[in-house]
Amino acid sequence: MMIRLIIRIAVIPLLTTVAWGQEVVHEVFPQRVPMEAQADQKQAPVPISLRLGEAFREGLNVYNLGPVTSEQIAAADKAAADNYADVHPGPQRVGLVRSVGAVPLSVKEGSALRITLPDGGNLWTLAIRSPGAFGLRLHFTNFDVGAGSAIVYARSADGVIVRGPYTGRGPGGRGEFWTASLPGDTAFIEVSGTDGPQLEVAELLHFDRDLTGSVQDQAATAQVLPCHLDVMCADFVNPMARDAVGRMNFVKDGLGFLCTGTLLEDLDGETVVPHMLTARHCISTQAVTNTLEVVWLWQQSSCNGTLPNFASLPRNVSGTLLETNNGNDMSFIRLDGTVPGGVSLAGWTRAPLPDRPYGVHHPAGSFKRATLFDEHFLLISGCIFFDPGDYHFVRAINGVVQGGSSGSGIFNSAGQIMGQLYGICCGLGHGLDCNESDCSNRDQWRAVYGEFDTTFPIIERWLKLGGTIHVDGRFRGSELGTPDQPFNTVNEANTFAWDGARIKIQAGPYREPVTFSKRLIVLASGGSVTIGQ
Repeated sequence: MMIRLIIRIAVIPLLTTVAWGQEVVHEVFPQRVPMEAQADQKQAPVPISLRLGEAFREGLNVYNLGPVTSEQIAAADKAAADNYADVHPGPQRVGLVRSVGAVPLSVKEGSALRITLPDGGNLWTLAIRSPGAFGLRLHFTNFDVGAGSAIVYARSADGVIVRGPYTGRGPGGRGEFWTASLPGDTAFIEVSGTDGPQLEVAELLHFDRDLTGSVQDQAATAQVLPCHLDVMCADFVNPMARDAVGRMNFVKDGLGFLCTGTLLEDLDGETVVPHMLTARHCISTQAVTNTLEVVWLWQQSSCNGTLPNFASLPRNVSGTLLETNNGNDMSFIRLDGTVPGGVSLAGWTRAPLPDRPYGVHHPAGSFKRATLFDEHFLLISGCIFFDPGDYHFVRAINGVVQGGSSGSGIFNSAGQIMGQLYGICCGLGHGLDCNESDCSNRDQWRAVYGEFDTTFPIIERWLKLGGTIHVDGRFRGSELGTPDQPFNTVNEANTFAWDGARIKIQAGPYREPVTFSKRLIVLASGGSVTIGQ
């Protein structure tokens, strides 16, 4: 809804006047998000269709895509290898996009079965099966369920896993989105409401590699190496850094890939925003960011402990690509949603690497591992192609990196991130695959991390903002919406704002008509604020 009004905002007693021109601290230590400020992990609804015996009927509203062929798998592997021929080990390929046919499945056009419920409401159901899949993600388009809602779910040995509910035009109101992943090869769709809903499914992501990484598919091109170090057994890892790391999956050029990302603490002490740092070679466009799913806390309960149920772990889906830089292979993303409970925010520093930095990552998509490095080493020949002003080069002492580790952070003992993983560089005669054959060749390669010192000036604005956009009508200078460089009109802040942002306005009159059309929190600072003519 769009609102146009003249509004007076009273001072919020707990807010203090912003001191413009304040110096920004260039070092932040990791934080654990307070439980009350964390994500609203709402309990998933119970599918109505589970208690309806005729909700899904083979040949009527259950669509079987048939098995993926070995030729399709081979073509996907080749396309992935070609895509990342210059990056090693690179993202791990785990899936391929499959079309549902020449015409999208559509509730409006009769692909679903309509059921009248005892309360007079309606239920539309359909299911899609992609035989042999370890998991699925559905791509919804032309989505508009009005006042109703839609869910997707799967049945597994661990019970029923539900994603949603999705309402209106879906997340972000865009009418197009990828669902979070579901286990198994069949996804059930259920739409409830009184009006005729609209949604289409033209394609899905078929995971031909095990989603959990705990059982290795024999057809996989890369197995989890045996010399990885369980992060829960690594006493040198700061728990705050460990719990800020998530496993990413995304769709790029018709294929599904895995990488690793890390949530960063920002400088706004009043909000908690899921800002994630990863590698540019993983995600470099908004189109790919729209397909992103990040799964958190995929790690053992303790050293040599048990793994959680992967399908039930907290996750964020989609986000906004804020910055990307080819020079040090960096991308910075504001994830949709909020920070899940139990997940930390990593601190950061621009300081030089310590003697024993370490990485935290998801190799081959498996549960979280750590790698201990030595910063002091003899540089090898393959590293000369990287600018030492933009990258760190480190030798592994314990553990390795592997496909899927891309984008993961390197940290100091305090849990502060100092860069994100590009890949490796190798000695002469070893080509690009010097770390793939076994676990005994660490001296033949160096891990390459894009320096946070290069990243910081690029993302500094977002770290200063956090979740709050600042306005001061008295300010004259370059405007960024930050505490030290605020906008001087409310309209500028409103245009720049994103759904869920806060706009904090310094006291005074702002004689400008403003139309608010996003979900915003508007606050006064230092006195009353009057907006409007």
